[in-house]
Amino acid sequence: MQQQVINVDALVSGRTGARRPERLHVLRRLSQLAFLLLLIFAPILGLFRIDILTGAFVIGDYQIWFSDSAIVIGLWFFAASVLVLTYSLFGAVFCGWICPQGFLAELGAELMHRLLGRKAGLSVDGQSVQVAARKRGTWNWIWLCVAFLAGGMLFAMLPLLYFYPPRAVWHFVTFQPDAGMPVSIYWIYFVFVVVMVIDIAFIRHLMCRYFCIYRVWQHSFKTSQTMRIGYDEGRADECVKCGYCARACAVELDPKHTEVYSGCTACGECIVACDRLHEGKGTDGLLSFVFPGKGDSPSHMTGIMGRFRGVLPFMAAGAVLLAFGVAHYSPYHVSVGNIGARHTGMNDYVVHIANKRYRPADLRIALRGLEAGQYILQRRLVHFDYAGMTNVPLHLNADNIPHGLHRFVVRVASNDGWTQGFPIQYYDVGDAK
Repeated sequence: MQQQVINVDALVSGRTGARRPERLHVLRRLSQLAFLLLLIFAPILGLFRIDILTGAFVIGDYQIWFSDSAIVIGLWFFAASVLVLTYSLFGAVFCGWICPQGFLAELGAELMHRLLGRKAGLSVDGQSVQVAARKRGTWNWIWLCVAFLAGGMLFAMLPLLYFYPPRAVWHFVTFQPDAGMPVSIYWIYFVFVVVMVIDIAFIRHLMCRYFCIYRVWQHSFKTSQTMRIGYDEGRADECVKCGYCARACAVELDPKHTEVYSGCTACGECIVACDRLHEGKGTDGLLSFVFPGKGDSPSHMTGIMGRFRGVLPFMAAGAVLLAFGVAHYSPYHVSVGNIGARHTGMNDYVVHIANKRYRPADLRIALRGLEAGQYILQRRLVHFDYAGMTNVPLHLNADNIPHGLHRFVVRVASNDGWTQGFPIQYYDVGDAK
């Protein structure tokens, strides 16, 4: 079997020759940190969050409702297509290079190793933690517990940023009252902290190995040409059977035998470990990222284009739907509902108006099809200081409306040129019992 070897160091630095072991490790840490910072600042900068009061997604200053189906479906189609293409080409690269769970798991393991020794770790077979003799002091355990608790408290703040405005979260942190934060949020935060501490201290990579549904989704799109860890069998005589690469694997695999559906997270730490052993010789290690392929198969680029062509229709459909939804996005929403009846003739309504943008807005309400004395509208001008909803009562004076079927329209217009009408059919039955 021929393999196309990807020299990550050469791709990044433009140089060839022996790889630098630490470069791959540093690049991966920067990738994980960059994604974590993106998760933190995305809601703070308003790039994305969820408004729990309206149940809407917030992108920038705009609320995206499920009724904005073209945007929701188009974005899902496009994102899913990109993910499928990534899965089929690069496999579990998200798990090893981006996933926050993997990042936290590695931080937890490194803390335990620094404070309790390199052999200190958790095992599913129930073995007790092996603490190094020189690190069995009480303060080591205290500092470890403090670090786990501090990490849990810090990362438990992240979900709050996605459901509450930064101002409300800051008031929560500084123990200031805020109308947008319910008192129960402290209990919710406590639960988040407990979950995060358990994850950092105990679960860690057990999630990757046994519980992660995301990995099952990834496996569905892997192929024999998907990138994975490759072992140079032609240089097997240089392998000293030290097991250093296996000890560097967070999910406890043998990196020399990674099959298509193995639990490998493509972190590359086994490559770094093997390169370190061969660094003194001025040669690369026996492990590397490869795109496997049979000798009589098309080239790797042909395989990439083939997969791209398979995903392209779905990606294009998503892009078209997304563009259509953005072009026809409505910054306001209007609906009218009936809330009462006079005998069998309904004559009490509520005009529901929503501002879907996080900016001030003035909207005017008018009725077309009824005369002034035939209805009572509580107010004709609605002002919003912020995104939100309001209800305006509308009463029809049945005594001033002739018997029979009447059609009228509740029309709402904004100060920035937007307008929308809501048609209503009203049937007055007179004094019928």
